[in-house]
Amino acid sequence: MQSQYRKSLQHVAAFTLGVFLILSHVAQAEDNTGIGDVAGADAALVDSNVFQLFSVGALTLVKTAFLTADQTPLPSGASLSTGTDVDFMIYVNNRSDLVIADVTIEDVLGALFLYTAGTIRVDNSVAECAAAVCDAAEELAIYNSARVLAAGTDGVAAGDSVSFVGTTVDVGNDNQANDQQDAAANSVLAVVLTVQVQ
Repeated sequence: MQSQYRKSLQHVAAFTLGVFLILSHVAQAEDNTGIGDVAGADAALVDSNVFQLFSVGALTLVKTAFLTADQTPLPSGASLSTGTDVDFMIYVNNRSDLVIADVTIEDVLGALFLYTAGTIRVDNSVAECAAAVCDAAEELAIYNSARVLAAGTDGVAAGDSVSFVGTTVDVGNDNQANDQQDAAANSVLAVVLTVQVQ
């Protein structure tokens, strides 16, 4: 019984695993913090230029999850049974009037999540959220817009901006030879993919 309990705890959905955001090859974010460089020289940007993506700024990076079967939002820390299909949604809320060119989003899946082939969808058609972090209703609208779109290829190739290699989902061309991905002004760039809990 204790072994079963421990196994159940291993299937807790930790939705903040391994998400990176790169903007125009200048800034990278992990766990909602960013570091910068100029032309590859880290020393060219001093500490005062380190930023928080979850601050009052114009960009916010968030990872959420939904049950694939019925589109129910899953709270962080939810316990899931082995074999459950989950849709992860990673989004960038761009509340600026500027197009953010050449965005790269990378998500490294944990060992308890098996990617379902051919399920990466990208959407940039939903208007920005009112606050830096979208509320539950806004997130559901973003998810519903993205989940019905055609999926990109999993292969690294020109023709779309997504790929899946090993345990890593990539959108944009900084880490893989995908097409460039831009984030439209005053909108949400969303990535949805399906995984199965192991």
